Amino acid sequence: MMRQLTKPARVLLLAGFLPLILLVAIAATPLPAPWKSWRYSRTVDAGNVDAQRFIGVVLPPEVFSLALPQLTDLRVIDEHGTETPYAVFLRQGSSNRALRPTTLHENSFAPGLYSQVVVELGDKSTFHNSIEIHTSETDFVEWVRVDASDDGHEWRIVQPRAPIFRFQKEGHPGTQVVQYSENNAPFLRIRVLDGEKQFPIFGASILYQTVNPPERAPVPATFSPAAKPVAERSVWTADLSSVAEPISDVKFDVAGPAEFIRSVEVEGSSDEKNWTVYGSGEIFRYHQGDTVCERLSIDVPYGENSLRYWRMEIFNRNDAPLERVVPHFYSIPRHIIFEQQAGHTYTLLYGQSRVHRPVYDLSRRLNSSQMESAATARLGPEEINADWVDPRPWTEQHDFLLWAMLGVAVLVIGYSALRSLRRSASNPTPSA
Repeated sequence: MMRQLTKPARVLLLAGFLPLILLVAIAATPLPAPWKSWRYSRTVDAGNVDAQRFIGVVLPPEVFSLALPQLTDLRVIDEHGTETPYAVFLRQGSSNRALRPTTLHENSFAPGLYSQVVVELGDKSTFHNSIEIHTSETDFVEWVRVDASDDGHEWRIVQPRAPIFRFQKEGHPGTQVVQYSENNAPFLRIRVLDGEKQFPIFGASILYQTVNPPERAPVPATFSPAAKPVAERSVWTADLSSVAEPISDVKFDVAGPAEFIRSVEVEGSSDEKNWTVYGSGEIFRYHQGDTVCERLSIDVPYGENSLRYWRMEIFNRNDAPLERVVPHFYSIPRHIIFEQQAGHTYTLLYGQSRVHRPVYDLSRRLNSSQMESAATARLGPEEINADWVDPRPWTEQHDFLLWAMLGVAVLVIGYSALRSLRRSASNPTPSA
C-alpha cells in the first residue's frame, strides 16, 4: 500500500504516526539493571538547583493500586540508579489539650429551670476555651450553657447552647466537652438546661484546646443503602474493589436545616461476612442564634489497611431517619520527601512484589517542620519498564507445570502399584 502512495503522502502518514511511536517508546522505558524487577516508574519534575534541598511529591491514587500494601516496594533513584532515601509525610493534623486547675464552688438545682455548677480557675491569667463535665449519668442528651465572670458576680454568656451526650448501653461514649469563646475569666458557671430533675455533676475540667485540621483528599466510592431496612438505624455499604487508597475518614452530606445528634459506626470487612468497627463517633448539627454548629465527619484511624468492603451505620434510635444523607470517603495524601542534590534527576519506582520495606535514617533525622517546608515537585506520567524481569522464583512463575508434574508422578506411582498388584494376583504365594 505504501508503494501506491505518493512521497508527500507517505511523509504525512509517517508524521501522523510519529507521536504514537514516541508515546509507546516513552511508556516502555527500561530502568537501570539493579532495578529491572520494578515494573513502573515516574520521573520527578523538580527543576534545577544550585544547592541541595528537600523536595516532596504527592503520590497519585494510581500508585496505590499497583504498589504493594503499605507502599513496601516504593523506591527513589537518581539518574545513575543510586537509591535515594526518602520519608513519608502525612499532614494528619494535630490537637493540643492543656488542663487548667480548678475548684468546684457550687453544685445546685433550680427546679423547672436548670442544674448549675460554678468553677474557679486556680491560675487567673491563663486562657481557656472548653470545659469537660464529669457526670455519673450513662445515657443522656442534654443542652448546656456556659457563662464567664471576672469576679463571680457579674456574668456574660460565652456559650449559649451546646450539647453533651452519652449512650453507654450502645457503646457510644459521646462527648461531655463544651467549647466556648476563648477568655481568661477566673470563674465559669455551667448550667444544664433541664429542669425536670437535677443532673448529676461531680466535677469539671477546664481546658485550652487548639486544633490544626488534617489534610484530606476525596476517594471515589459508590454507597448503596441497605437492601433491608434495619430497625432504628440507617445503613450504607460500599465495595472498594477498584480503590486501593487507605481510608482515613467518612463525611456525611445531610440535606435540610434539621437539628440532630446521631451516633455513627464505620465497619470494614475483607469478605463481606465478618465485620470489624474501624471508627465511631457522633455527627451533629444545631443552631446558636444565627450560627450553625455542626460536625459531619468520623475519623477512621485504623482504616489504613485498604479493606474492600465498608459499612456505615447512623443510629437513629426513636428519631426519624435523616433525609437525603450521602456518605463520602476521604484519605490522607502521602508526601514522599527526599533530598535533591544539585545536578541530579530522580525517578520514583513501584511495582515489585518480592521486596521488604526500606529503612532509612532520613525519617528519624527530619522533623515535621522540615517536611512541611520541603519544596513541591511533580510526578510525570506512569512509565512501564521495557526490560522488566519477574522477581518471583521460577516455581512460582510456572506453578501450573509443578501441578502437571505432580499429576504425572501420581499416575506413574498409581500405574506401578497396579502392576504390582496384578503380579501378586498372577503369582500366588504357595501355601505351607
